Amino acid sequence: MPIKIRWTSKEYFGSGLLLLGMSGIFQLFFIFIGQYLLAMGNHIIIVLIPIGIWVALFYAALIIFESYAQVERREKLRTRFLKSKIKSSTLKRFLSIPVTKPLLIIFIFFNFFFFIVFFISIVFYDNTIAFLIAEILSAIFCLLIANLIEKNYGRVKRY
Repeated sequence: MPIKIRWTSKEYFGSGLLLLGMSGIFQLFFIFIGQYLLAMGNHIIIVLIPIGIWVALFYAALIIFESYAQVERREKLRTRFLKSKIKSSTLKRFLSIPVTKPLLIIFIFFNFFFFIVFFISIVFYDNTIAFLIAEILSAIFCLLIANLIEKNYGRVKRY
């Protein structure tokens, strides 16, 4: 995990706030899923656990964002004087926004692991415990995926 993250500089402060807000909105979505679709009644598990998961998802998104930013800085230094490509597809322009890749990676993996773990654990436990197990294990998997991306793709230099 990166030790030095440049979030107090002008360049990354707005991106950090976007990552924090989108992680919060994503967890708000899971609060609604837990409360209305899964018929959860325990407010401690519905509200307090997603707040902790929100922080974990934010940290995972920060790690992935910093990995991609490190690679982008390295590429800018290598290809400083090349012509920029003007035409690109809509998907490539959408993915070129620096915040979208980390959020998409985190959201896809969290949803995938959440629903798999929830439906497996609902067989053995009730709704409340299954929701709790699914949220915590999905957040741990997202942190592991962020660490894997940092190690294999980003290779962030440690200071």
